[in-house]
Amino acid sequence: MHNLISTRVTQFAYFDHLLESPVWKGRKVLDFGGNIGIFLTGAGDSVDHDDYWCLDINREVIERGRRDFPQAHFVHYNRYSSQYNPNGVRYLSIPDCGIQFDIILAFSVFTHTHQSEMLELVEQLRGMLAPDGVLAFTFCDPRYDRSLSDPTLPSGSDVRKNLERARVKNSSRDIDEIVERACQAKWCLLIDEELYVEPGYEFSQQERLGQPDESYCTYFTVEHMASLFPDAKALPPVSPEWQHCCILRKTA
Repeated sequence: MHNLISTRVTQFAYFDHLLESPVWKGRKVLDFGGNIGIFLTGAGDSVDHDDYWCLDINREVIERGRRDFPQAHFVHYNRYSSQYNPNGVRYLSIPDCGIQFDIILAFSVFTHTHQSEMLELVEQLRGMLAPDGVLAFTFCDPRYDRSLSDPTLPSGSDVRKNLERARVKNSSRDIDEIVERACQAKWCLLIDEELYVEPGYEFSQQERLGQPDESYCTYFTVEHMASLFPDAKALPPVSPEWQHCCILRKTA
């Protein structure tokens, strides 16, 4: 079973760098898919807890976040995900938090959604931005070698990492062939050990009947992400993370 509690504490440094050290104090921040709110641990005194909202699809992590950061705002978003919320509601819209946000962040969220679902949710998130607000979310490029960001990691892509970790039926040769197919794709979906290149809408989490606790990972090239969001900046990873970042700004 997947460990639902995140221990990653690099999110603040990652976004602070890519957003060019914005003023966080006094800004309303939405951490979409923020798990237990561990972003606040990395942020230290830079972010006021009462200006921070965390939405996550797993109730367990939301309850933990409320205990760990009682001054912050934690909202359960009961949307279906085979991997993280198999009893959730399909097509559920993002909850209305009653405010507009200056900064909306999503770390390793759209790495687990179909392209169609990402487009749907990004559109909703953009509608939650305050004038001059910014939305920043991560994505994985199937060609990127993770060891370029963190030399302690084995050489190879995130696709290879997930295939080797989940290996049941595929040989080393099979994995090499799958990794190469992923590298040639504009975008692709890896469900456990099965790779789907530019799959149709029927493979969306909101359409298909997934298996509880399955691995559902999506990959987008930088060029394809730029074509989906032509008004965005697609930026390279910040060490030690290996995910790229897409930044969308709302102009008044």
